[in-house]
Amino acid sequence: MKYMTTFVIAFALSGPAASAAEGPSAQVLLERIAREGGHKVLWDLWEHERDFDRVMSGIESGDPSWLKVAVGLKPFSDAGASLSIKYAVALALPRAPDQVLHLTRQGFNVADICTSPFLEPDPGVAEAYERRTLAALAGIGDPALRSLAAECAMQVRLPDGT
Repeated sequence: MKYMTTFVIAFALSGPAASAAEGPSAQVLLERIAREGGHKVLWDLWEHERDFDRVMSGIESGDPSWLKVAVGLKPFSDAGASLSIKYAVALALPRAPDQVLHLTRQGFNVADICTSPFLEPDPGVAEAYERRTLAALAGIGDPALRSLAAECAMQVRLPDGT
Protein backbone atom coordinates (compact mmCIF):
# COMPACT_ATOMS: atom_id res chain seq x y z
CA MET A 1 0.00 0.00 0.00
CA LYS A 2 2.89 2.34 0.80
CA TYR A 3 4.22 1.93 -2.76
CA MET A 4 0.78 2.60 -4.23
CA THR A 5 0.53 5.85 -2.25
CA THR A 6 3.98 6.89 -3.45
CA PHE A 7 2.99 6.09 -7.04
CA VAL A 8 -0.24 8.12 -6.76
CA ILE A 9 1.63 11.11 -5.33
CA ALA A 10 4.32 10.89 -8.02
CA PHE A 11 1.67 10.59 -10.74
CA ALA A 12 -0.24 13.57 -9.37
CA LEU A 13 2.93 15.68 -9.32
CA SER A 14 3.77 14.79 -12.92
CA GLY A 15 0.27 15.40 -14.27
CA PRO A 16 -1.60 18.57 -15.25
CA ALA A 17 -1.01 20.31 -11.93
CA ALA A 18 2.75 20.22 -12.47
CA SER A 19 2.31 21.48 -16.02
CA ALA A 20 0.03 24.27 -14.85
CA ALA A 21 2.65 25.36 -12.33
CA GLU A 22 5.01 25.95 -15.25
CA GLY A 23 2.37 27.77 -17.25
CA PRO A 24 1.40 27.45 -20.89
CA SER A 25 4.15 27.34 -23.49
CA ALA A 26 4.26 29.75 -26.41
CA GLN A 27 3.56 26.89 -28.82
CA VAL A 28 0.51 25.75 -26.85
CA LEU A 29 -0.82 29.30 -26.81
CA LEU A 30 -0.23 29.77 -30.54
CA GLU A 31 -2.13 26.54 -31.21
CA ARG A 32 -4.97 27.69 -28.95
CA ILE A 33 -5.10 31.09 -30.67
CA ALA A 34 -5.36 29.33 -34.05
CA ARG A 35 -8.00 26.91 -32.80
CA GLU A 36 -10.08 29.00 -30.37
CA GLY A 37 -9.28 32.56 -31.41
CA GLY A 38 -7.18 35.23 -29.74
CA HIS A 39 -10.10 36.79 -27.90
CA LYS A 40 -10.97 33.64 -25.98
CA VAL A 41 -7.34 32.81 -25.19
CA LEU A 42 -6.57 36.33 -23.99
CA TRP A 43 -9.59 36.50 -21.71
CA ASP A 44 -8.94 33.02 -20.32
CA LEU A 45 -5.44 34.22 -19.45
CA TRP A 46 -6.74 37.50 -18.04
CA GLU A 47 -9.03 35.55 -15.69
CA HIS A 48 -6.03 33.52 -14.45
CA GLU A 49 -3.59 36.16 -13.30
CA ARG A 50 -0.70 33.78 -12.68
CA ASP A 51 -0.90 32.40 -16.24
CA PHE A 52 -1.27 35.92 -17.67
CA ASP A 53 1.83 37.05 -15.76
CA ARG A 54 3.79 34.03 -17.03
CA VAL A 55 2.79 34.85 -20.59
CA MET A 56 3.92 38.46 -20.12
CA SER A 57 7.25 37.17 -18.76
CA GLY A 58 7.58 34.95 -21.82
CA ILE A 59 6.99 37.91 -24.12
CA GLU A 60 9.53 39.97 -22.15
CA SER A 61 12.14 37.30 -22.90
CA GLY A 62 12.18 38.35 -26.55
CA ASP A 63 11.92 34.74 -27.71
CA PRO A 64 10.46 34.74 -31.24
CA SER A 65 7.67 32.32 -30.32
CA TRP A 66 6.59 34.51 -27.42
CA LEU A 67 6.65 37.59 -29.65
CA LYS A 68 4.28 35.72 -31.99
CA VAL A 69 1.99 35.22 -29.00
CA ALA A 70 2.05 38.99 -28.40
CA VAL A 71 1.07 39.56 -32.04
CA GLY A 72 -1.72 36.99 -31.72
CA LEU A 73 -3.16 38.52 -28.55
CA LYS A 74 -2.76 42.25 -29.17
CA PRO A 75 -5.77 42.76 -31.49
CA PHE A 76 -8.08 41.39 -28.79
CA SER A 77 -6.77 43.36 -25.83
CA ASP A 78 -8.44 46.26 -24.10
CA ALA A 79 -6.85 48.96 -21.97
CA GLY A 80 -5.39 46.85 -19.14
CA ALA A 81 -4.33 43.84 -21.17
CA SER A 82 -3.14 46.05 -24.01
CA LEU A 83 -0.84 48.04 -21.75
CA SER A 84 0.56 44.83 -20.26
CA ILE A 85 1.28 43.40 -23.72
CA LYS A 86 2.86 46.64 -24.95
CA TYR A 87 5.06 46.90 -21.85
CA ALA A 88 6.09 43.22 -22.15
CA VAL A 89 7.14 43.82 -25.77
CA ALA A 90 8.98 47.01 -24.74
CA LEU A 91 10.84 45.02 -22.08
CA ALA A 92 11.89 42.58 -24.81
CA LEU A 93 13.40 45.42 -26.85
CA PRO A 94 16.89 45.41 -25.26
CA ARG A 95 17.01 41.59 -25.49
CA ALA A 96 15.81 41.19 -29.09
CA PRO A 97 15.79 44.59 -30.82
CA ASP A 98 15.61 43.31 -34.41
CA GLN A 99 12.73 40.95 -33.67
CA VAL A 100 10.81 43.54 -31.65
CA LEU A 101 11.19 46.24 -34.30
CA HIS A 102 9.84 43.79 -36.88
CA LEU A 103 6.61 43.81 -34.85
CA THR A 104 5.92 47.30 -36.23
CA ARG A 105 4.91 45.40 -39.39
CA GLN A 106 2.57 43.18 -37.38
CA GLY A 107 0.23 45.50 -35.50
CA PHE A 108 2.53 47.28 -33.07
CA ASN A 109 3.62 50.86 -33.60
CA VAL A 110 6.77 52.65 -32.47
CA ALA A 111 4.92 54.36 -29.62
CA ASP A 112 3.77 50.94 -28.35
CA ILE A 113 7.21 49.39 -28.09
CA CYS A 114 9.66 52.27 -27.87
CA THR A 115 8.87 53.57 -24.45
CA SER A 116 10.00 53.31 -20.87
CA PRO A 117 7.71 50.50 -19.67
CA PHE A 118 7.56 51.54 -16.04
CA LEU A 119 4.86 53.39 -14.14
CA GLU A 120 6.74 54.20 -10.93
CA PRO A 121 10.14 52.53 -11.11
CA ASP A 122 12.61 52.34 -8.28
CA PRO A 123 15.51 54.78 -8.64
CA GLY A 124 17.84 53.79 -11.46
CA VAL A 125 15.55 51.16 -13.05
CA ALA A 126 14.28 53.32 -15.93
CA GLU A 127 17.77 54.72 -16.49
CA ALA A 128 19.28 51.22 -16.67
CA TYR A 129 16.57 50.16 -19.13
CA GLU A 130 17.28 53.26 -21.24
CA ARG A 131 21.03 52.47 -21.36
CA ARG A 132 20.51 48.80 -22.28
CA THR A 133 17.88 49.61 -24.88
CA LEU A 134 19.85 52.40 -26.54
CA ALA A 135 22.90 50.12 -26.73
CA ALA A 136 20.80 47.35 -28.27
CA LEU A 137 19.24 49.72 -30.80
CA ALA A 138 22.67 51.07 -31.76
CA GLY A 139 23.72 47.50 -32.59
CA ILE A 140 20.79 46.71 -34.91
CA GLY A 141 22.01 44.25 -37.51
CA ASP A 142 19.34 44.64 -40.18
CA PRO A 143 20.10 47.70 -42.37
CA ALA A 144 16.40 47.99 -43.23
CA LEU A 145 15.65 48.61 -39.54
CA ARG A 146 18.30 51.26 -38.81
CA SER A 147 16.08 54.30 -39.40
CA LEU A 148 13.33 52.68 -37.33
CA ALA A 149 15.90 51.97 -34.61
CA ALA A 150 16.93 55.64 -34.61
CA GLU A 151 13.29 56.72 -34.30
CA CYS A 152 12.80 54.19 -31.52
CA ALA A 153 15.88 55.45 -29.68
CA MET A 154 14.44 58.98 -29.65
CA GLN A 155 11.26 57.60 -28.09
CA VAL A 156 13.09 55.51 -25.48
CA ARG A 157 15.22 58.38 -24.21
CA LEU A 158 14.05 59.65 -20.87
CA PRO A 159 13.10 63.35 -20.77
CA ASP A 160 16.27 64.32 -18.93
CA GLY A 161 18.39 61.57 -20.59
CA THR A 162 21.15 62.20 -23.05
